[in-house]
Amino acid sequence: MQPRTLQWQFVTFVRILFAVHLLYSGGAYIFFGWVPSAFFNPASPVGRFMVELDQIGLYPLVKYIEFTLGLLALADRFTPLVAVIEFPITVMIAYLNIFVEGTIAPRHYYTGVQELAINVTVLLGYGAYYRSMLCARNAPRWLWQSPESSPTAAEPPANRLHIWLIFAGLMAAIMAASWFLGSADRRLPPRDWLPPVLSFVAMLALQRFTRSAAGSRA
Repeated sequence: MQPRTLQWQFVTFVRILFAVHLLYSGGAYIFFGWVPSAFFNPASPVGRFMVELDQIGLYPLVKYIEFTLGLLALADRFTPLVAVIEFPITVMIAYLNIFVEGTIAPRHYYTGVQELAINVTVLLGYGAYYRSMLCARNAPRWLWQSPESSPTAAEPPANRLHIWLIFAGLMAAIMAASWFLGSADRRLPPRDWLPPVLSFVAMLALQRFTRSAAGSRA
């Protein structure tokens, strides 16, 4: 059990406040169909934006996501992950409130700043869980590995033939998807096949440079 320090009490309060905001925002729409008044204001750019989101089904999805995240934050389950998932939504809300709608309805200045401040405070309050993500350079680690783990010594070096076979299979899948899933006038455009080719060439060049640098140090 954590000691009930001032830090614990403050972060816990903000976490619960964060959860209540999410539950209120999502629950008002899910259970009562409530939407902001800007929804019905043709002169509001944010209102028109939300109407478009609603027509493509994204607005309801956001509300259900917010409600689910609110439940998790209230139960203090996966709170660092909840804060990260909600942050892009919060940034969008703050941007729309402050820079778009704020010139029409000054009240929204407070709403946007409030949501952003709460979300950022939760991120900071659980910031230690993101520490490994803030390193400038990181070696690859799978989800089931610890960030501090070292590469397995028994792991054999990569076989060049295997790398080429994997790349060939990947390119075959990309080319087939581009040809069969794209429209007739947009088959195999450079946007589909050029990035993986350039990425593979860059990976080979980096691998060769790393080997040369290691050999010169030896």
